[in-house]
Amino acid sequence: MHCKEVQAVLIEYLDQSLDTGVAAVVKKHLASCPACQQEAGEMQQLLLAMKDTAMQQPGQSLRDNFQTLLQSEMNMLSMSHLLEDEEKEKDAAPAPGQGKPAVLSRLVWQAAAAFLLLLGGAWVGATLQHKKDDRPNEMAVLQKEVKEMKQMLLFSLIDDESASQRIKAVSYAEELSNPDEPVIDALINSLNNDKNANVRLAALYSLARWADRATVRDSLVVSLGRQTEPIVQIVLINLLAEKRETRAIPSMKAILSNDKALKEVKDAAQKGLRVL
Repeated sequence: MHCKEVQAVLIEYLDQSLDTGVAAVVKKHLASCPACQQEAGEMQQLLLAMKDTAMQQPGQSLRDNFQTLLQSEMNMLSMSHLLEDEEKEKDAAPAPGQGKPAVLSRLVWQAAAAFLLLLGGAWVGATLQHKKDDRPNEMAVLQKEVKEMKQMLLFSLIDDESASQRIKAVSYAEELSNPDEPVIDALINSLNNDKNANVRLAALYSLARWADRATVRDSLVVSLGRQTEPIVQIVLINLLAEKRETRAIPSMKAILSNDKALKEVKDAAQKGLRVL
């Protein structure tokens, strides 16, 4: 394994959640690589610091204050646009006979702005007044909005030129409890076609959460025959073996007969075949 491949799985290695076969390969690499040893040590300290830090839970008042602030900002923004339009209208020289319509237009805009502020204030008041009764429904709506936001971020970053941004996109998928099919399709496409091995590996870890889905399982079986990156092959072999996916047997046998395959990959394939 190369340094980048090891560093891509250091968190799982330190958390002892990595497959035993891959963990052995990582341990062997760390024993002979001072740079990765230092990286592992710094990451271990960070994980310990995060573990010792108490999780702060925001109260309901935080969301109420956010809604009030958001509505206030929306009202101010709308008022700003209306005043800008009014200033532009003042700066423009009125044509003969059009002075009164211009004044009337300004009055209409001012009345609309006042009504908008009044309506926004009423909305905030009603929201705070009924927050106890509507809290379950609000929570469901909020969860839906968060899910849609994460999906939007995923689709906007999944094709970014930066590999780190594409990994970030994949991380948003991991936070979805029940992703839609377009999200699954985007992850499968990244697993099979992304030019960066770390992105493919991150996509595989995300897909592993939903490996019980028939469409995901079918795609993982097909993907094993397409992968050439050792670390991705090893993780995929172990996952399919854990799921007792016998359709992966031909691809594992092909790896064993491939002279260019690394010993660690062949060992994982041999172990997978024994399981299957």
